[in-house]
Amino acid sequence: MKVSMSHAKLIVLGAFLAISASTGAATSAANCCYPGSVVYYDGAGTVVGVRMFGCGDPGWGIVTSNSKTYNGCIM
Repeated sequence: MKVSMSHAKLIVLGAFLAISASTGAATSAANCCYPGSVVYYDGAGTVVGVRMFGCGDPGWGIVTSNSKTYNGCIM
């Protein structure tokens, strides 16, 4: 069986994409979440709690409905 140059290039490209996809899946599993923070306020606007997702810190305080979300880790 003779393989043309264009078929050989497609085979190499397919192998490269398969390796790249498996490497990307392993990386995203290790770093599952984009870091983000939520700051919770009371009725007067005082900070009463913080939760940081993907930052390695569970946060502190209480959770209220009055909150603001920030990209990244804030502390």
